[in-house]
Formats: sequence, structure tokens, C-alpha cells
Amino acid sequence: MNQADSHTDETRTSRERMLACLVVVIATLSTMVSIDLVLPAIPTLPSLLGGDPQAAQYVLATYMGGSSIGLILFGSIAHRFDARMLLAWSLLAYAIVSALAAFATDIWTLNAIRVVQGATSAGAAVLPAPMLRRLFSDTGAVRAISVIGSIQSLVPGLAPLIGAWLLHISGWQASFIVPAVLGALVSAVIFIKPSLLPANQKMEAGQTRGGYLALLRNKPYLRYALSHALILGGLITFVFSAPYIMVETMGGTVGNFVLFQLLTVAMFVVTSNLAGLFVHRWGPERLVTIGTLAVGASALAMLVFAFSGGTSLVILLLIMLPVSGGLGLRGGVGFVKSLAASAPDEGRGSAALMLAITLLPTIGTALVAPFIQHGLPALAIAFAAITLPAVAVIYLLPRYEGEMSSSTTAVHFG
Repeated sequence: MNQADSHTDETRTSRERMLACLVVVIATLSTMVSIDLVLPAIPTLPSLLGGDPQAAQYVLATYMGGSSIGLILFGSIAHRFDARMLLAWSLLAYAIVSALAAFATDIWTLNAIRVVQGATSAGAAVLPAPMLRRLFSDTGAVRAISVIGSIQSLVPGLAPLIGAWLLHISGWQASFIVPAVLGALVSAVIFIKPSLLPANQKMEAGQTRGGYLALLRNKPYLRYALSHALILGGLITFVFSAPYIMVETMGGTVGNFVLFQLLTVAMFVVTSNLAGLFVHRWGPERLVTIGTLAVGASALAMLVFAFSGGTSLVILLLIMLPVSGGLGLRGGVGFVKSLAASAPDEGRGSAALMLAITLLPTIGTALVAPFIQHGLPALAIAFAAITLPAVAVIYLLPRYEGEMSSSTTAVHFG
């Protein structure tokens, strides 16, 4: 075992690794659905729980605010406790709070509960990624995170459909009961058999943890984490603003947007699952660079298309496919490299990255909103302003010196 693989738990069989990975996936999905599952119920909440449409929209904002607080908290304490038990307790707390939300009798009580629900959900956002890196070799972790990312990319499309079905057959409360059940089941599995998941990585001689400020001074970490957050933040900003722009200013329909989403998600799924193969052929650094440059080229192409008066949704799709493809290629590699660069403080590294991914599209969407009536040019400017700095980050900040292993002794994943 070489130095690059020193973090890997090699005592597990392939079956044990896959089972642990399944637990991690379900844990993550149980909290991911808390936004998209409730979306179809939002318009009905004022008539059911009082308040106005603005108060109903806060049901989304309060969750995101609580999640941001939770990310910072879990990142700070991840190394102080057994990460497996911390994940189990956070999921149990999330399950209890989610169940309580189903019993809310007014909109403001629901909003208050959503803050706590968001905070407790953050454990499943922070803790699994370092576990995956300890389950697999670096190459295996790239494959695992890429495959999980492709599964997670389906949530924004499928969860609202499931939420609408639940709303129809059982009422708005079901959108909180389902996450509660999932969180409780996963926490019970971990409590019963914590050895399913890997324990905290031990610190090596001479290693220290320096907190979030140390991460801001860690240039190799920033190279991978910041470029990843900028690209994903720009893509989410585009998705949040695209429905209005496509329908109101480009002559499209909601159906066009849905098809657009399906095709771009399909591109991400394909490229993210190929990333594990390409990392062998091209190496991690070249893969990160290729993916980043693909996004940068698309940002420039969108600016030209928008300011030349373009209105073709087909051309816009051709411009955006390299964005989701580039993210798929570099996503798993960049995530693993950012965790490696943040070691031994991987909890904070994961939390800071997830917080950036949460905040960037929030800020980007807020900046686009006042100018959205100007159509695609406004969105193209915002998209370029967020994503093009990722290209500069890749070329200006130093690489992580630890090489990713090309061995697959731990597992062939995907």
C-alpha cells in the first residue's frame, strides 16, 4: 500500500464496502429530498396552515438557512466524535424533527421546525464523503462519488413527482413523514452495527487541524473545492432562472425546460460514470482541467449567443451539455482531491465545500432576479461571472502534491 492509499481501510471485503456505500447513499438521499419532496405542497400551504404565499416560500428558505448553520457545526465537531455515531444521532434527530413538522398547525411553526430540520440534515451532507474516501482507494472513491453524484442528480427531477403523488393521496404531511422514516431506518442500522461504516481517520505524526481559517489559507484545497463550488453554483443558478427565461423570453414551454433538464442530467450521469475510467487514462489533474475548460468555453459561448440575440433552445442545449459533462468528468476527482488536500480536517473540508455550493447559487439567483426580464443576457452574465473564475483558480492555485493512486486494490467501483 503506497502513501496515497494510507487512508484506506483495506480490511473490508468488496461486499462490505458496497453495503457501507449503500448505507451512505440512503443516508444522503433521506436528507436531500427535504427540499424537492415538499415543493408541490408549497402552493397549498397558505390555505391549509394560514399565512400568505411569501410565508410559504420561507418553508424553503428556512431549511436552507438551518442547513448552512448545520454544515459549519458538523464540520467543526466531526473530528471530536466517532463520525459513525455522529451520523446516526444526526439522522435520528433529523427523523424526529421531520416527523414533528408533519404535526405543525400553522405556517410559522412549520418554518421554525424547518430551521432545525435543515441543521440536523447537515450531518448527512458533511460526514459521508470522508467515509467514502476511507472505504476505497482514491480511484475507487472517485468512482463511488461519481456514481453517487449521478444518483443524486436524479433527485431534483424525481422527488417533486413523488411529492405531488404523496400530496394527492395523503396530504402535505407525507412529504415530511417519508424523510423521517428513511432517516430513522438508516440511523437504526448504524446504531445496531456501527462497524458497517469506517471509523475516523487517525492523525499522523506532525499533522494538526487548524479550523476554517486554515482551509482558506490552504491553496491546494481551494484549487479543487472552490473551482468545484463555482461550477456547480453556476449550473444551479442557471437551472433556477432558466424556466422563466425559456418560457417568457425565448418562446419555449415548461415541457421544453423539462426535456432540457432530462438531457443535461443524462449527460452528467454518463460522464460522471465514465470519470473512473478516464482518470486512469488521463490522470486526475488533466481530468479536472478538461472538465473546467469545458465549462469555461460554454460560459463564453453563452455570452456570445445571448448578446447576438439568440433564441434557439436547441443551441442553448448544445451550449449547456458541455457544462454538465464537464462537471461529471471533474466532479468526483475534484471532490476527492479537495478532501485529500484538507486532511486531516476532512470534516471541515467537506462542510466548507458544501456550504459554498449552497450559498453560491443562492447569491447568484438573487443577483439575476432584478434583471431576469432582460432574458438570457442577464443569466449569461451571471453564469459567466460565477463559472469563469473556476478556470483562473485551476491555473493560479497550486496542485495537491499527494498523487492519487492508480491502483484499484481496494475495489473496482462502477
